[in-house]
Amino acid sequence: MKSKQQGMSMLAALCLLGVVLFFATLAVRLAPIYLDYWTLSRIITDITEETRSNDPTPGSIRKELANRFITNRVESVNLKDIKISLDKKGIIIDAAYEKRVPIMFNVDAVVHFSDAQFLVPRI
Repeated sequence: MKSKQQGMSMLAALCLLGVVLFFATLAVRLAPIYLDYWTLSRIITDITEETRSNDPTPGSIRKELANRFITNRVESVNLKDIKISLDKKGIIIDAAYEKRVPIMFNVDAVVHFSDAQFLVPRI
């Protein structure tokens, strides 16, 4: 009585390995960008909560952001990408930006973060 062969063929194993390596490469390339975004959101949220008690200016907020970027090693976001402006309601911190990361060969990933707007209300 003949038994059936079991297991994966070499071609199927190589295809599976290729797919796993592709997604692992994506994770390694994109993880630092998302970590920096989450750190940036936390930093801006902390600054908006801390500066509500005193009378903040756009310059003082930008200086505080620069100090915290250095402390928390935020490297994928440039301070020039963050727009700080005065409004009737207070100071608006607009941290919407996009980042382009090379994945492999001539393939890039463009990640757009558009929901990072914060308001420091006036007293």
